[in-house]
Amino acid sequence: MLKVATVTVIQEVNQPDELIPVLVLCPSQDEKQLFYSADFAAYCFHCLEYPCLQTTPPKLNGQVDLVAFCQDAIAYAKAHKIAAVYYSFDIANLVAAVVCKSINIFGPRLESILQCFHKFYAREIDSYPPGYSVVKLENEKEILIDKDIVNTLTFPVFVKPVCSSYGMFCGKVDQPEQLQQVCKDLAGAYQPWWQMYRDLFQTFVDATKSPLAVTSQVPLLVEDLISGQPLTCDGFVYRGQVHYLGLVDTVEAKDGSVDCYVFPSQVSQAQQRAIYERVANFIQDSGLDNSFFSAEFWLQEQGSPVLIEMNARMSATFGFLYQQSLNFNLPKAALTLAQGICPDIPSQTLVEQTPTSCRLYLSTRNSGLASTLLDFSLAEQTLSCSQLITFNCEAADQIKDTYYHPTPLAELNLVGSNRAALQFYGQHLRNALLLERRSPAYQIAVVQDCVLQGGEGLYYDPRSNQLFCLDYGNPQLIQLCLTTRKVQRFPLPGLCYGLALSGTETLVLSGELGLVELNLNTKQIIPIIQDYQGKQLVCNDVVIDKNGNIWFNTIDEDATAIRGTGALLACNPQGQVQEVFAGLGYANGMGLSPDGRSLYVVDSLERSVHVFVLNSDRTEATLPYIHDHHKFIVADEREGVPDGLAVDGAGRLWLTFWFGGKVVCIDPQSQARVREIILPVMNISSVTIVDSKCDRTADSPCKLFACSSAVPWLGGKVLAPWYAGDLPVDRQGYLFEIDIEF
Repeated sequence: MLKVATVTVIQEVNQPDELIPVLVLCPSQDEKQLFYSADFAAYCFHCLEYPCLQTTPPKLNGQVDLVAFCQDAIAYAKAHKIAAVYYSFDIANLVAAVVCKSINIFGPRLESILQCFHKFYAREIDSYPPGYSVVKLENEKEILIDKDIVNTLTFPVFVKPVCSSYGMFCGKVDQPEQLQQVCKDLAGAYQPWWQMYRDLFQTFVDATKSPLAVTSQVPLLVEDLISGQPLTCDGFVYRGQVHYLGLVDTVEAKDGSVDCYVFPSQVSQAQQRAIYERVANFIQDSGLDNSFFSAEFWLQEQGSPVLIEMNARMSATFGFLYQQSLNFNLPKAALTLAQGICPDIPSQTLVEQTPTSCRLYLSTRNSGLASTLLDFSLAEQTLSCSQLITFNCEAADQIKDTYYHPTPLAELNLVGSNRAALQFYGQHLRNALLLERRSPAYQIAVVQDCVLQGGEGLYYDPRSNQLFCLDYGNPQLIQLCLTTRKVQRFPLPGLCYGLALSGTETLVLSGELGLVELNLNTKQIIPIIQDYQGKQLVCNDVVIDKNGNIWFNTIDEDATAIRGTGALLACNPQGQVQEVFAGLGYANGMGLSPDGRSLYVVDSLERSVHVFVLNSDRTEATLPYIHDHHKFIVADEREGVPDGLAVDGAGRLWLTFWFGGKVVCIDPQSQARVREIILPVMNISSVTIVDSKCDRTADSPCKLFACSSAVPWLGGKVLAPWYAGDLPVDRQGYLFEIDIEF
């Protein structure tokens, strides 16, 4: 009968008697899911959990009795003939050491784990520690501070618990007079945790050797504030022999919190040797054996590396990094070591030849319901299918701001060859998913039942409240009724990129068929223009003005590059065609101003918008012509390529960015950017304005639809920005519904 623990058994149903029984202590949900994979089919996992104790991130859901949990684990292990104990987090490693000793199986000693986990004892055995001392909270009111601390330490100093993880209950103290209050606040918050640890240590640790592990006073470590380049050294100790897995760089945000972890490290060979030497010395002095380790350092321009802490466990956070860059399965290796077998570390190639992997955090310092801080729905629908994101909380969780570190709501898992490109993409996803970065606010929803391959040609018909969208990846027309949300799909005989409404039930389509008219009732397609000047006409976009003139542009590309310039052409209602403007680098999205006097055309190659002022005196029977023409640049090479265009009722231009993952609103008069809408996929191809409120004033709310494409742009290599080669390959396109406040 278990006192405080609960158990979940994960095994292959067909062969339960032949499986190796493994006790898993305090597993995360991700780990339990992992154990169902084929890599672990030879094991039966007995997952022992403590409902009052959350390990990732650490959280107490009531009073925790670790002694009772250890007793449950020992009794359960004996009853089920456990052969190995698996753990990957702090606290679990302490319990694992107790269990391994009690049932006499391979594992680390509790005394050696304590030497690592207890920050004071780790400082005591370190060869080159920073200046440090201990303060204690007595009777929940008074902080006992040695007066010599103020004299021996150089302020600012850093205060942290002697036993903790995830940077909990830490604080920076700038002035000596602030030390008393900061320590009191931190110790008060930390007290329930220390009581939990103290009770465990009083039962299983020799108090004469480690008196600061069993004190009833709440101890905090006060030490010199160290800065530099943070780095982690990972590996394991097997029967006294140290094996190194690698070095991981910690990239810090401006506020000093963790921005991301990147492998492989960019440190020099000399720095690597110095770190390995420090780790070997510490492990020898601490007696750590038969365990993974994760040693955190600060590297400084001068002097030896500063060991911040030694974790007597694997760093589960880095499992993704090692799997992607080294093809090293960290959980499987930990399981191998737990059975008393030395894991094999793959031989490492040159850093330049090793794939770069990055784990980047979506963190916040705000408090509140998690769903008000992170766009869970958008992330789940666009990133989870490609396993780019791991959530650290659920949408319904309450998030509280911590004293020192921001709260990591989710983690991004990125792989490529260019570290800077991965960080750029990660920052883009932060801007897309963290709601605090949407200012003024906007909401994004993925339209269900509208899965695309090559989304293009968005068009809204206000008379019928219908939205039209083209899919050139799977040639078809998609029709969405915004009243009923009913979706209809109609196959097309060729690739189409642009769409305009020519009548109540007719559309003009542009693409590889030239210009054609589609009857929505009969589905009959009638050619309008299929060749021009003796060549097959390939059109990109199309618009129709108030006089019935069809404006369309041409492109010339193949799978290798953009081969030639494009042109702007017009066809009047009588079917007469003329070239209005030649020399467009890559003609793309088009739109008309609300008064119908200005035609806007995107040139993706120039990253510009051409403005054509139309002659309003002409009649329907005459060919249209341009009264004036100018252009302006709308993007630089670092932010992607302008693609689609729409004009709202206030005359603002809305541009989509291929490779850029955003929709940008521009005032065509001042050429200034008014808004940016960041989306979690990078190839945004088309946009249309839906909400008629846009007709009122420039400050009215606005509704947009935008779509993306998973089909590579034929000539896109010419236009690709520096980071494009490391962007993940999209598996599908999306239709986004966007509500905006100005």
